Amino acid sequence: MADTADSPFAAIAGEDFARLRGVLDRLALAPPQTLLLEGGSEAGRLGLGRYWACANNCPQALAAAGRGEPATPCLTCPACMQIEAGEHLDVLAYDGRIGNREDEENPGPVMAFNMRRARELKSRLRDAPHGPGRRVVLLMGLSPARDEAANALLKALEEPSAHTVFVLLSPQREQLLPTLVSRSFCLTLPWSETTASDAGLAAWETALADFLRTGRGFLEKAAARGGLDAAQAAGLLLSCQKALIQVLAGGAPAASDAPLAAALVPLADAPRAALCGRWLDEAQEMLRFGVAPARVMEGLASRLFVLLRQEEKRD
Repeated sequence: MADTADSPFAAIAGEDFARLRGVLDRLALAPPQTLLLEGGSEAGRLGLGRYWACANNCPQALAAAGRGEPATPCLTCPACMQIEAGEHLDVLAYDGRIGNREDEENPGPVMAFNMRRARELKSRLRDAPHGPGRRVVLLMGLSPARDEAANALLKALEEPSAHTVFVLLSPQREQLLPTLVSRSFCLTLPWSETTASDAGLAAWETALADFLRTGRGFLEKAAARGGLDAAQAAGLLLSCQKALIQVLAGGAPAASDAPLAAALVPLADAPRAALCGRWLDEAQEMLRFGVAPARVMEGLASRLFVLLRQEEKRD
């Protein structure tokens, strides 16, 4: 498959993703209206979402599906290359993190997801796709706070179409409205292991876990000169997401093996996890818009610490 460094498919080229690509190839024989891709990295989720779009529009994949065989896309034909570049007429991408002004001043292949865009999308869904495949709608950066747009999306999902499929991309399903998740076929991407070997990041994970238990150390460490940079903050947020999913899956690891997951065990139920998921999403957005990494992580750490203390009082 295409695996050049600048290809969105490079993030899903490894053996870790071979099983998921195979699942999507078979799933394309009778695609669910809504597919949810959670976990992994943002690049991995988008790459797998576009791979799914290829499985639903590549002539080779469509021909294979017509024979009842897995719809494996070639990733080299004009349709696949247009999807890879974000230029295919039947593949639409929206991101709830893009502001309205940014969307108007710097239009690109990924559009803002707001009420106006939601209405436009609903109108476009009435039309047949331009090609022989299916229209694929990629939706990322969704937040429960965008009530009007989310409600418009729900209404679109409630109107089944043989020609349109939706893909929700999220670090974890708890960051989405439960009604969206309940309508979805969910696949969890493998997490990148690059952070596990980063001794510097491991030290930050331990410091944050210690703070969540004791309320000490992390804030001073993050605020120190040369303390926490943007890359480390992004890695630490990813570690928090991984830990929360591990806890929700029923894992209760020893603190020595997975300090963050062990510290977050008291938050292992849907309402609290959803709240944490929103906080993680907000922290990622603040980093994206240039807020100082130390301020971002101090705010998140303080919120998590207070929530954990509240749980202790309830117990």
